[in-house]
Amino acid sequence: MRITILRAVHSLFVTEMPRPIETLLTLPRVRLIDKVPILETGKLVQRFMNRPDYHPRLARSALQVSEGSAQQFSIDDEGLSTLLDEITTADYIVTKRSRTVMEKMLKGIYGDGLVFKEFESEIEPLYDVSQDLRRVSRFADSLADKTKEESLDVARALLIQLPKPTSAE
Repeated sequence: MRITILRAVHSLFVTEMPRPIETLLTLPRVRLIDKVPILETGKLVQRFMNRPDYHPRLARSALQVSEGSAQQFSIDDEGLSTLLDEITTADYIVTKRSRTVMEKMLKGIYGDGLVFKEFESEIEPLYDVSQDLRRVSRFADSLADKTKEESLDVARALLIQLPKPTSAE
């Protein structure tokens, strides 16, 4: 069994046994596409965008998806910030299993950011219909960017390879 120990710089007077990094993880993370109907709403927007009489209804649906996405990215942001702080301030053992679990979680967060970016480009014409949609979507977009960067930072700290950024960013 191969393990890696992450060591943070700390006082010589305090020594603790490294804990498994799994102790930092909470319940399994739910993917954005399973939490809000982002893909379905994106398809509806594409299908009915050329029908102005549907724009208010589409904007309302897009607003609900943007709000749910902002909430998800806010939770991810908080979790990743805590995770990054803990990784840099204490010693943890990274087993093959924990690396796999962390890799799956980080790829999911990064992928959700990419999915939202694509959704945002699809709903951009609806910003003229709803200023709330513009505001919430931009907020969710900034959170998506932040969580993507934080997931890359955590991955670097754990020596995990994430997918390369695509030209869609």
